[in-house]
Amino acid sequence: MPIYQYKAMDRMGQAVQGQIEAATQQSAIAVLAEKGHFVEEIVPRVYTSATAKPRQKGFKLRLSDKDLSEFILQFATALQSQLPLITALQVISQQNPSPRVKSLVAGLTEMISSGRSLSESMARYPRIFDNLHLSMVAAGEASGALPQTMGQMAKWLERELEIKNNVLTAALYPAFVLSLGLISVVIVVTWILPQILYTLAGDVSQLPWPTRATLALSGFLKQYGLVLAGAGIAGVWLLKRWKKTAIGKYTWDRMKLMIPVFQGVQRKWAVSRFARTLGTLMQEGINILEALQIVRDTLGNEVLAQDIDKLAAQVRTGSSLAQPLVKSGRFPPLLIQIVSVGEETGSLAPLLLGAADAFDRDTQTAVKRFMALFPAVLILLLALVVGFIVAATLLPIVQIETAIPGL
Repeated sequence: MPIYQYKAMDRMGQAVQGQIEAATQQSAIAVLAEKGHFVEEIVPRVYTSATAKPRQKGFKLRLSDKDLSEFILQFATALQSQLPLITALQVISQQNPSPRVKSLVAGLTEMISSGRSLSESMARYPRIFDNLHLSMVAAGEASGALPQTMGQMAKWLERELEIKNNVLTAALYPAFVLSLGLISVVIVVTWILPQILYTLAGDVSQLPWPTRATLALSGFLKQYGLVLAGAGIAGVWLLKRWKKTAIGKYTWDRMKLMIPVFQGVQRKWAVSRFARTLGTLMQEGINILEALQIVRDTLGNEVLAQDIDKLAAQVRTGSSLAQPLVKSGRFPPLLIQIVSVGEETGSLAPLLLGAADAFDRDTQTAVKRFMALFPAVLILLLALVVGFIVAATLLPIVQIETAIPGL
């Protein structure tokens, strides 16, 4: 049997890694789940004489979200047209202009031609296909419904891409306002304003305190500006490194859930992904424990992911899915009601998929509300800064006029 190398989190949230021997990747994930290890990444590590070791570039190859969505959509369309796997990949290679997609298709074609399954071949590209993709494809292969499964995956990716694009579009204006404002303030305070103020008055000690504070800030930026820039870059780098640690990721994600307004966006986004991902996986016949393990990695928040770990642990002991959701306190009543009704009627997957559209709309509404409020707050803060600079400039002029009779 093949050997798989994995990285996982245990029930205590600690990172673990190792190797496991199993007939298939899905079997390996199931065995690890029974041990309380929730897989984050799993790839084959043993290669037989009939199959050559994949080229290293397969592990480094990346695709943008747009390229991946287009590739899956083209693949699903070709398979639903009853084309064989190899022929479908050849058609995609001819139609898709992206060099990265062509490289991916060439690698998949080579491995499938050597006898590997599609899911095993896709597992050689961990930076492109995550556990969600691999589990759905493996389930489609096992059930003989791969074209339908690829169609479901294409719809899922298309919806995810649409939401991400909406969020990015909404964030562009606030980012532009903040960047332009900061650059303008630094230029004015560092170079322009000091020249004007020193022209008006030579004795700095006699100037009003806003003016003295502005000149002091100007001198500080001129003297230590490069040091501050370097410290800022180092701080960002250290923050990114810290966020990659288990405690750093958990703490950072917990802070995001405490920010007013933004926490609503984060929760709605996570609920939307929970409903759509769990519904899609269960519809493809993947068991609930394995589906929950995959869902945890799609939420984008480690605090919520650990709630899913606790949920999975209780489900493993025979508990219903709805009860742990209630205890967590982080999931909306509507989702809990849908899960409860779905469990009672045996139609959990279609109910979750139907509700996912409503949660997506809630997510987009929350994003629009946040992005409407955030620029207003930025503009208010910039207005206060500009007002302070204007006061620092005008107060010396007023002081001079009052000091000189006849003016």
